[in-house]
Amino acid sequence: MPFRLPSGFRSLPLTAALGLVLAMTACSKSESPSTPTPPPATPANVAGSWSGSATDSSGPGSMTWVLTQSGASFSGTLTMTDTQTNATGRGTVSGSVNGTALTFSVSVPAGGFDAPYNTCSATVTGSGTASASAITGSYSGSGCNGTISTGQLTLNKQ
Repeated sequence: MPFRLPSGFRSLPLTAALGLVLAMTACSKSESPSTPTPPPATPANVAGSWSGSATDSSGPGSMTWVLTQSGASFSGTLTMTDTQTNATGRGTVSGSVNGTALTFSVSVPAGGFDAPYNTCSATVTGSGTASASAITGSYSGSGCNGTISTGQLTLNKQ
């Protein structure tokens, strides 16, 4: 049975009218494929004790970090020793890990260095990579004698 329109309109069979509506609906959809968002990278586990070498524009030295970690954030204490003067400094380290990439900040406040350097302070920021056995990175900042640049550290899991 044909679909009847009021007088003056042409009549179309019902199946043709439905087909036309479906075709128009299909043509009007313009869905673009969506790219799924990748899940965040699982942060490397940096909790524990790390020790190794650190060298920068102020000279060579050694550094130890003792870290705790909560999710992608870490914090802890650090001890650093300047090889040339044998001066030791104690302070804090904090940062974040995204997969194996890490960023960090180190601070040794005034009073954190042994005498006669106990009025000095140092702060550096850096970035690097972490694995199950090593943290490597580069850093820069300021210290007792001004700018600290070209810093490189390699710390091994203890």
